[in-house]
Amino acid sequence: MAKATTRKLEDTSWLAQIIKDKMEVEFDKNGGSIRWNCLHTLYIIVKEADNPENDQIYYDTYNGKRVITICKIPSLMEYGTDFDREGMRCKLRGLAERYTDDDGQYIVSVLTTNDLNSATIKDVSELLYQMTH
Repeated sequence: MAKATTRKLEDTSWLAQIIKDKMEVEFDKNGGSIRWNCLHTLYIIVKEADNPENDQIYYDTYNGKRVITICKIPSLMEYGTDFDREGMRCKLRGLAERYTDDDGQYIVSVLTTNDLNSATIKDVSELLYQMTH
């Protein structure tokens, strides 16, 4: 009988690890597809929400749903040059346009104008579900 292995969780949450696993499966099937890029963006957002030193991106709960609030869309260049502030805005807008719930409601809300620069993932579980189905 094979011994079950338990993966040690390092520097991230179980949610981030689940997303990373889904990214690997998607990459193995389709390479760097649009779905893989969306999962990668969500993975980075979740890693930042997990970071206790980042007070601009955090988890919340609303109506029993897990929410991620991005108070100020950041530049996250440490993840690559396409994650500068404008790149992050574009990636978040892409998530907002691409994924809706089963009722057609947007799961991601992005507010960017001259004086607004924020985003909300209204239901992280629903977004992940829609990304992988």
